[in-house]
Amino acid sequence: MEIYLKSRDFKNWISVKNGPHIPMKLNDKNELIAKSEDEWDDEDFKKLTVDNKALNILLVSLDKTERCTSAHEVWKLLILTHEGTEQVKNSKLALLNRDYELFKIQPKESIKNLYNRLLDITNALLSLVKVF
Repeated sequence: MEIYLKSRDFKNWISVKNGPHIPMKLNDKNELIAKSEDEWDDEDFKKLTVDNKALNILLVSLDKTERCTSAHEVWKLLILTHEGTEQVKNSKLALLNRDYELFKIQPKESIKNLYNRLLDITNALLSLVKVF
């Protein structure tokens, strides 16, 4: 998904990674405050358009019941949905490590099935950034 966003427009990925653009200005006390919609300039509109394009690209990846207001929120939800929390990742990694360490041919198992099982384990480990 990251590569797809970058290929469409690299600004889409920056919007997802950094969060949505909020048009800001300095007030009399030199503090940053949000601009009202009638104060937005062309640059603000361009950045907001990029944000919404990125959000649109990601929304097609979600269940219709999900409600997110920015591409950054959608991205965090997709990561959580597909990769899980750190605790889930560690549990998966522990189970896969165990499978790898205890890996052996099963009775009457073909070499092809043995290879496919090993490939499944190593690919799952690679997806969790574990390399043997």
